[in-house]
Amino acid sequence: MFALLPCHYLLSQAAGTPQSKPGEIPAWLAGKEYQWRATAVDPKTQIDTVLPSIRMERNAIWQPVLQDYRDMEKGGGILTGTPGPPMISDVSLDPWDIWVIATFDHYLVIPIDSDSKLIYTEINFKINQVIRQPHASSLSPGMSFDVDEDGGCIKKANGEIVSWWVSSSQYSPQPGHTYLMVIRPQNNNGKGALYGIGERWDLSTGKAVPDSDSLSCQDNSGHHVICGETTQEAISYLQSVLPIDSSK
Repeated sequence: MFALLPCHYLLSQAAGTPQSKPGEIPAWLAGKEYQWRATAVDPKTQIDTVLPSIRMERNAIWQPVLQDYRDMEKGGGILTGTPGPPMISDVSLDPWDIWVIATFDHYLVIPIDSDSKLIYTEINFKINQVIRQPHASSLSPGMSFDVDEDGGCIKKANGEIVSWWVSSSQYSPQPGHTYLMVIRPQNNNGKGALYGIGERWDLSTGKAVPDSDSLSCQDNSGHHVICGETTQEAISYLQSVLPIDSSK
């Protein structure tokens, strides 16, 4: 079963991370790989294009999850990671997988509560090409989809920076980068459907670079696949091994 975008190494301030001073970006988040995650966002300056009814649904999904994290912190629990979708060494042939090439377009940091204690980050991807999808799916180039992950960095009205449950993995998707990826819908209710991500390769250099520390360049037989190939070579390979309708 697909999950939300994984945070392989998660840290919270209540679990030993140094507290931030008002207006200060945490030093432990200064690396370029996740600099965007360390940029404090003023929620009032964001433009949320998701329908209000869908935003309410997403907030309702996240509220008990994030509250559980806060409750564990109060009880002295230390959370070191959450399970994400499997990263396997060969090309997945799951019938419900959707293979797309998409670009990280923009993101929002959403505080559910007025004190910004419950936060999640929403990444918007714009589709460049749909390589394979089930007939039940109707994605096309130019459309967008959203991916949620827990935590985020918020600048409160008093200038305080709240950085909570931000991934320290260098494989966090990067704004402006283009990816070959497997996605799966989390829901289908309206504009801006929510998706989860499985395997992912960064195409921004012109060649497919595995965007995970657990995604191999070889299949189970030891054959070289996708890794290091040009975008067109990767597409041609997938078209040769995946059926037109990936649910078949």
